[in-house]
Amino acid sequence: MVIFSDNDIDDLLTKAVMHHQTGRLKDAERAYKIILEIEPKNASAWINLGSLQRSLGAKKDAVSSLENAVELAPTHAGAHLNLGNALTDTGALRPAARAYATAAKIAPYAADAYLNWGDAHTRMGDLNGAVSIFQNGLLRVPSDHRLMSNLGNTLLELHDVNAALVHLEAAVKIAPTDTTVRRNLANGLRIAGYTKRSIAILDALISENVSDDKSKCLRAFAHFSNECFIPAWTDYAARMQSPDNLSYRSFPQPKWNGQTLEKKRILVWGEQAVGDELMFGTILPDLVNQAGHVIIETEFRLQPLLERSFPEAEVFCRTNPSAQRLNARDIDFQIAIGDIPLHLRRERAAFSHNLPYLDANRTETLRFARRYDDLAAGQLRVGISWRSGNERGGVMRNLDTSSLIQLLKIPNVWWLSLQYGEIEEDIASLKDAGCKPPHVDTTVDSLKALDPLAAQMSGLDMVVSIANTTVHLAGALGIPTAAMLPSLTDWRWLTKGDSCLWYPSVVLLRQKTSGDWSTVLERVDAEIKSTLCQKGSEKGGPQEIDSF
Repeated sequence: MVIFSDNDIDDLLTKAVMHHQTGRLKDAERAYKIILEIEPKNASAWINLGSLQRSLGAKKDAVSSLENAVELAPTHAGAHLNLGNALTDTGALRPAARAYATAAKIAPYAADAYLNWGDAHTRMGDLNGAVSIFQNGLLRVPSDHRLMSNLGNTLLELHDVNAALVHLEAAVKIAPTDTTVRRNLANGLRIAGYTKRSIAILDALISENVSDDKSKCLRAFAHFSNECFIPAWTDYAARMQSPDNLSYRSFPQPKWNGQTLEKKRILVWGEQAVGDELMFGTILPDLVNQAGHVIIETEFRLQPLLERSFPEAEVFCRTNPSAQRLNARDIDFQIAIGDIPLHLRRERAAFSHNLPYLDANRTETLRFARRYDDLAAGQLRVGISWRSGNERGGVMRNLDTSSLIQLLKIPNVWWLSLQYGEIEEDIASLKDAGCKPPHVDTTVDSLKALDPLAAQMSGLDMVVSIANTTVHLAGALGIPTAAMLPSLTDWRWLTKGDSCLWYPSVVLLRQKTSGDWSTVLERVDAEIKSTLCQKGSEKGGPQEIDSF
């Protein structure tokens, strides 16, 4: 039996770390495992092995190794921090947050522990919790620009603009050359409406690094807010190079750059989320009219709708790898759907071409309309969606329970839930509060198919929704829609005005004060009254309308 001394183990660990640091990961992994065979309670080897396994993408193995490290060295802050990172890789955010909290308790001046802990809460949608964590970190490490910038970003997501800008400005003062904190400040200024200064910062960042695609994307949004569409769309093309973009598709045809499409075939491929595809899809009728032939690749839920709406086009479901037809040599050009506006929506007047372009299944629409007409018993049939499926980004967009109850109490309205995802808790909360919940049609599941949802919507008189996919689909169908927007809106809705650039049937109802839906609800009430009057006149006489 070979006996190894402590010096031998130290030498082996030193060699393993050297392999690790020089990128010889497999050699390092073998060395760590040899050490652990000899000395299975070597916490340092478990920590390093777990870190290496993360690098190799072995997520579960990394968690297991780091759990061993934590068990052997419960007061080692680095072990808990690394365990938190490994758990985050697997999506286990709550256990990760607990690991980061332990690391911060053991090492209260370790900024990374607070950074990662706060980030875990942000990812879970607990923005207020994240703010508290970043603030606690700054009490101990007040000069850490990363904590300062992250706190500013989180306050921005909570629409506390003034406080956000204070911290974002402070972060830049601490680290004036740090690209990320400068970019974060530019984004905050853009959202707050200070687009001139935002663009100036982004211009400087891009001049320093012409490959700074994140800054170009933010500058695109700033230009869009100012309705400077040509520079906006030019910068927007940089999203395809951004490391955050996961929707890039590679096709062999040359990219379309605006040249004539007469007698030409063009492939248009969808990207990003369904809402983005629907929004940019408003330009498809123009393209179909100009081109000899259009081929469309889209998300599977949109395929039936697009096939019905554009019978002259070929429509394919997005797959990986893509359908063989899409690589054919007889296709002259290809373009991402989000790049088309650079050529066909270069000024505001061009958006006047946007008209409803989707056709719902008429037979199914009639079936839904008859069923809902019976259930509504003469009341206005209104679909409602009150929250976003995005836990993090939807926090300030979502309608709170009291506002939802106030909305549902508007008289002469039969409400239909268009809310996607799990809504059982929401319905139960409404019942507990003594409020009649909207009708739920369990035959429709928009997460599985959008064609039934389109028919369902088309069987209604009106749609009321926060800014989510529901608004995009209703607008693309031409259904009268009241879109309830928070005080700080996404770039696509611009910063002022009631009319929607993308969909003429959508009216934009904006909060006047962050978090206060009262004026928006009053506007919804007015829109419903207007629709009731219009419906009454169509039937030959006005209806009596109560106030809400």
